Amino acid sequence: MKLKVTCKVVTHLLLHAEDKPLPWLARLRIHLHMRICATCPRFARQLVVMRNAFAELRRARDD
Repeated sequence: MKLKVTCKVVTHLLLHAEDKPLPWLARLRIHLHMRICATCPRFARQLVVMRNAFAELRRARDD
C-alpha cells in the first residue's frame, strides 16, 4: 500500500472520517499529504466550520 495519495483520496478520507474513525494507515496518509498540500488543509478547516455550523443550527432548533 502506498503512503502518497492524491487530493481526491484525501477528500474522500476526510469525508468518511466525519462518520467513523479512520484506521491508522488512513490517518497517516492524510497527515503526510497535509504537509505537502496547500488545498486539502483548507478543505479540512471548511469541514470543521460546516460541522460546527450545523451543530449550532441543531442547538438553536432544539431551544
